[in-house]
Amino acid sequence: MNTNRRQFIKGAASIGALGYFTPFSCFPFESVQMEYDPLQEAEKQKSAQYILNFASPYKTSQFKTTPHMHQQLKFYIESLSEGKIYVSLFDNGKLGVGTELMAAISHTRIDAALISVSNLSRALPLLDILNIPFWASNNQAYLNLVTSESWKNLVLKPIQIQGKLEVLLHHIVGARTLTTVKRSNGRVIMPEDLNGITLRVPASQVLAHFYKLTKANIVEVPWAKTAKMARLGLIDALDPSIIGLYAGPGNLKSHLKHIAFINSVPDAWVTVVNQSWLNKLPSTLKEVVQLAAKITFQDHVESIGAVNLACEEALTSNGTAIYRLNEEEQFEWVEQFDHKQPAWRSVKRDLLGDLNTFEKLLDATNETSIYQLS
Repeated sequence: MNTNRRQFIKGAASIGALGYFTPFSCFPFESVQMEYDPLQEAEKQKSAQYILNFASPYKTSQFKTTPHMHQQLKFYIESLSEGKIYVSLFDNGKLGVGTELMAAISHTRIDAALISVSNLSRALPLLDILNIPFWASNNQAYLNLVTSESWKNLVLKPIQIQGKLEVLLHHIVGARTLTTVKRSNGRVIMPEDLNGITLRVPASQVLAHFYKLTKANIVEVPWAKTAKMARLGLIDALDPSIIGLYAGPGNLKSHLKHIAFINSVPDAWVTVVNQSWLNKLPSTLKEVVQLAAKITFQDHVESIGAVNLACEEALTSNGTAIYRLNEEEQFEWVEQFDHKQPAWRSVKRDLLGDLNTFEKLLDATNETSIYQLS
């Protein structure tokens, strides 16, 4: 554990969140379990007072290439609660992926889930503001935003007031790309390269609005079916981040030809929890869950660089070409589609209520966060 992280944890303890537990220094934070013994897990679940059923599209074993943070969140919740809360993991899409997970957590069939903002946007439309292009796609800018007071007050609090879901943890997985599939035998670098292209989009009205401003033929395809559509040549292109492309279900990574970093919007993931489950906890355990999420986020920030590099190297080794736009090419995208264009005014008003709120969030991307990416 580095010095900054140790100071962070000690600082969290000092506010009294753990004053009623075993001394904070007794918890073995350096030994997060990466594998689980079934018998031991059964005993832990049996002795727990509360069960958190947590679903994710991603394999727990693939933590080196997917920043899902399953093991960390589970470990910290269980350790800080002294076993009073047991986290039951349902990984690898066992309870659904994409909009299936959105429906499951919205209807309280599961307690918590890891899901992309785009697939969650129908349940929490306010988060779709992230999908306006070219304002929060840089990883540090996004990190500045989601750790700012403006984000907390203008986005997270209104979501919490709805009384349905609460955002526990933001995941930084990089900006969305424009990626062609092998069956298309092409590439997308400039906006005109989208002319006539069949582009898969997720369940985000804002992303759909963005791509409708181009001349692409957009089609909404569930995340679980995207690899099949790519393999059959029924889509020409898609837009997840490097990490999303590598971690995608159905061996998606094997069907990709050319990745272009257009740096449009963050391919944002979040871990959310049902407030109905959270509110059943005594206040002390509710604080534990929230603190565990904060510590997990610290781990995530420290590891994301290595995860992203591993995915990029693996995709390149698999024969996928990766291209980074030069300044002139990037300028063309920004000039045509960025957040200052008139086409986004009604979207900002519909999601946030007014244009001034968006400007406050935009300013927050330039604030200095307590977290810095290496």
